[in-house]
Amino acid sequence: MNFDILSENKENQAIHHYCLLSQDYRYDVTIVYSAQFFGKAMVTSMQSGRMILLCANDINLDQYWAPTLGIEQEDISEFQNFLRLVLQTPFHFEEY
Repeated sequence: MNFDILSENKENQAIHHYCLLSQDYRYDVTIVYSAQFFGKAMVTSMQSGRMILLCANDINLDQYWAPTLGIEQEDISEFQNFLRLVLQTPFHFEEY
């Protein structure tokens, strides 16, 4: 093997899958909470396979996450409400 493993961490991660339906669109997202993301959750669009790290402070920065997750303009407000619901509880992980 030509790689040197610099670190390896194993943990039990909280993983949540959601299927959201708006008036005209469907969004399938997976949210992974891990100590590796420094307080942010990894939000992945299952349609595009694209992901972004988000926390509650990022919810109003829709120009940052909406294009990455493929959220249509007319659904951004409702998706923000969804993110407020699922990202409201901070996850505390043991730090180094």
